[in-house]
Amino acid sequence: METPVYSRYRNSELLQYMKDVLELVNANDVDVLQLTTQRDALATLIAQMDNLFQQEQSSGITQELIDLDDRRDKAFIGIKATLEANQYHFDETVKDAAASLLYNMNSYGTNIPRMNYQAETAVIDSMLSEWETETVLIAAIATLGLGGWIAELKIANQVFNDRYLARISESAANPATSFTAIRDVVISTYRELTAHVQAHATLGSNATHQELVNEISVLAKQYNQTISVRINSSSEDESLPNTDDVEIQEEASQV
Repeated sequence: METPVYSRYRNSELLQYMKDVLELVNANDVDVLQLTTQRDALATLIAQMDNLFQQEQSSGITQELIDLDDRRDKAFIGIKATLEANQYHFDETVKDAAASLLYNMNSYGTNIPRMNYQAETAVIDSMLSEWETETVLIAAIATLGLGGWIAELKIANQVFNDRYLARISESAANPATSFTAIRDVVISTYRELTAHVQAHATLGSNATHQELVNEISVLAKQYNQTISVRINSSSEDESLPNTDDVEIQEEASQV
């Protein structure tokens, strides 16, 4: 049976996958298939996970983080677009200034706005620190008149980090709402269910068990392929997955 690549699933993706598995199982007579206990255990956890996800989505600070991340992304993209355009400037001084800053920016990665929250904050902070201390880069900024853009990016990045830390504090004050913990339990319960299905398919005589094995396997394969495409298209560095809708607790655990 295809195994879901759990570590790459965002919370929303894992939740929907489990709901789809439950729907496949419920399409059959679970009592006849002798899967009632395992189905009920997974269904209970999915309901809890869904509730936690809805709470996370409705968090005011979380929406504020999304808005602030969008603000700094726009500032970053605006700066990069300006640099790319000035590479074609007729004035060699302007062209060289743009090339210097763009080279430094790209040394941190070519798709920084698609990094996870923590990584993007750290990268922008490090990059701006160089831009404020390296003589050549300081001169290039002055030549291109980027002072306003850079001030906006710096402020947006700092405000985002301040609110991000506030969200961490909120999560720490409510440890019972940890999505990370329930993910592990849901995955374990899912494995127990699929293990029973496979055992019955191997040892039993009911063809429905094998059909269910095949259906879950196809579902997992489709999810894995979809998520692989999403990761490959969103970032060149898979060690920095996009976690826009992964709960803050998970990001905090990586600090």
